[in-house]
Amino acid sequence: MAIIVVLLFCVLYTVAIAAQDHKSSFADSKDKAEVTRLGFGKRVNIKLQNGAQAAGRITGLAEDRFVVTNSKGTATSFAYAEVSRITTQNEKLGIFHKAWVRIIFTAAGVGALIVLALQFLD
Repeated sequence: MAIIVVLLFCVLYTVAIAAQDHKSSFADSKDKAEVTRLGFGKRVNIKLQNGAQAAGRITGLAEDRFVVTNSKGTATSFAYAEVSRITTQNEKLGIFHKAWVRIIFTAAGVGALIVLALQFLD
C-alpha cells in the first residue's frame, strides 16, 4: 500500500511541475514558443495587440519575428511581442467538402465491406 501511495505522489508531483514549467515558459517567451511548437507550414489565425487579425500559413521563423502568408500569397512579418493570441485553423481536404464525394466514398466503403463479408462466408 505504501508503494502505491509513493508512486501516486510522484506522478502527481511530476504533473504539477510539468504544468508549471509549461505555463512559465509560455509567459516568458510570449508566443514564440507556441509558433515554434506549431512549426513551419501550419495554418494559423493571429490576433495582434492592436486588435488587428490575420490568417495564413507560417512560412518563416526568425529569432524575433515570424512570417505568415495568406491564401492570396501575401507574406506578412509579425514580431512575437505584437501578437496577442495565435490559434490553429482546422486542416480539411478540399475534396471532402462536397456532399456527393462523401456519398461516393461511403458507398464504395460499404460495397467493399459487403464483398469482403461475402468472401469470408463462402
